[in-house]
Amino acid sequence: MNRIGIGYDLHRLVTGRALVLGGVRVPYEKGLAGHSDGDVLVHAVIDALLGAAALGNIGQFFPDDDPQYAGADSLGLLREA
Repeated sequence: MNRIGIGYDLHRLVTGRALVLGGVRVPYEKGLAGHSDGDVLVHAVIDALLGAAALGNIGQFFPDDDPQYAGADSLGLLREA
């Protein structure tokens, strides 16, 4: 049996935040707003993996109103997922 997951994520660009994509800090004057580090690439991968496993979505696993994920490293969230 093959399973396919499609994930997506989006965050606004804002000043005062680091831009992190795929776990890499990108030198830029703006970063992505978010409860965690805002890494949309890793978040989309997590969302796709959870979807393929029929386990829901990233927001169900890592709610943005849970203080334990405030400023979290998205690669750590990927390992946990």
